[in-house]
Amino acid sequence: MKKIILPLLVASVTVSCGASSGDAVKKSLTNINEELVIIQKNLTDTQMNVEDMQSASNNIQSDISSNADAIAELRSEIAYLNNEILVLKGGEGAKVSSPSNIGSNQSKSSSNNNKGLNNIIIIDDKAPTTVIKEDAPQIVIIEDSGASKNTLYSTGLELTRQKKYQEARAKFQEFQKNFPNDSLAGNAQYWIGETYYSMNDMNNAIKAFREVLSKYPKSNKVPDAMLKIGYVQEKQNKKADAKATLNSLIKKYPKSKPATLAKQRLKTLG
Repeated sequence: MKKIILPLLVASVTVSCGASSGDAVKKSLTNINEELVIIQKNLTDTQMNVEDMQSASNNIQSDISSNADAIAELRSEIAYLNNEILVLKGGEGAKVSSPSNIGSNQSKSSSNNNKGLNNIIIIDDKAPTTVIKEDAPQIVIIEDSGASKNTLYSTGLELTRQKKYQEARAKFQEFQKNFPNDSLAGNAQYWIGETYYSMNDMNNAIKAFREVLSKYPKSNKVPDAMLKIGYVQEKQNKKADAKATLNSLIKKYPKSKPATLAKQRLKTLG
């Protein structure tokens, strides 16, 4: 009787151990799957955080770049106010300093009154003082030897505001020639396009705006250039192209001001 019971006990223990081992494996696999799910979720969250940080970084960089024009415009306004002060203090003539490297430009501007360049005087207080015996200039830009970059750009903007588009374009082109790798080179290219656009030269305007996209793809003026390309295409009666350009702008830069303007223009295009 003992011989019969013993095998039965062994078999019972074996079955019990087998069942216990199987349950342990299933439980272990379940735990592993749960851990994999948690890991996958953490990876997804991390990826989203990285993308959010990248987006925030790009937005910050865009904001920094977009302020460049505003800073240059402020310099022009300051220069204008400086001129007003000089006029109030000096009456008919104002004592200004003429740098040796700008003297030739001043002589050129004096000989080209019809072009309106004689109303821009560059002042460098390190150079010998001279007296200007002419009507008070509209613009006085104070610069030192390290400010020529800002002076060129600011002068281009001021000339654009005065609707002296050819002179403005020359300043922006000179800026690009002297400072091809500067962060404002793309902005200068955009304003070159604006000078053509304002003169209704649409063929050269669209070429200039497209160069912003091709040569300066990281410029903060890319959305503005895309907007103006759409406008030019509309003026050229290429409505399908204009719609495609404006829709591309909205897709790539949905939160930009040019995208808002693009949406408004699309409503008129139908």
